[in-house]
Amino acid sequence: MPYETPDEATIQKGLAIAKSANERAYAPYSNFPVSAALYLRDRDEIIPGVNVENASFGGTICAERSAFVSAISRDGSVDPGFIIVYTRQEPLPPPCGICLQFMNEFVEGDFPVYLFNQNGQRRNLVFDDLLPVRFKNF
Repeated sequence: MPYETPDEATIQKGLAIAKSANERAYAPYSNFPVSAALYLRDRDEIIPGVNVENASFGGTICAERSAFVSAISRDGSVDPGFIIVYTRQEPLPPPCGICLQFMNEFVEGDFPVYLFNQNGQRRNLVFDDLLPVRFKNF
């Protein structure tokens, strides 16, 4: 099902949730806290996620995956409508490659991705902007 462009009020609600969650990120190694807010269109609900680092680095989970995993863990499935990624960094960093491949499992190319930072910068993208050649389960 194609994604609808969310109204600005819903995006701003997601941004507020992502900003609030950013304080809970656990980033002692990189000092690069990232938070996310995943909008679930079937539930009209926004799920936060934060990055949680680990000394083994491979055990680290990013905010985007954290939000998806939280939704799936709670409900057994996910019907995402958009995701907001919030950082304190400049320029606006996109989701990492692992997060993109992970999200690829659950979204289509027109899935809206919104990048924000604490300085008010914003970038509106769709998933295909970030991962134009996608590896899917064939």
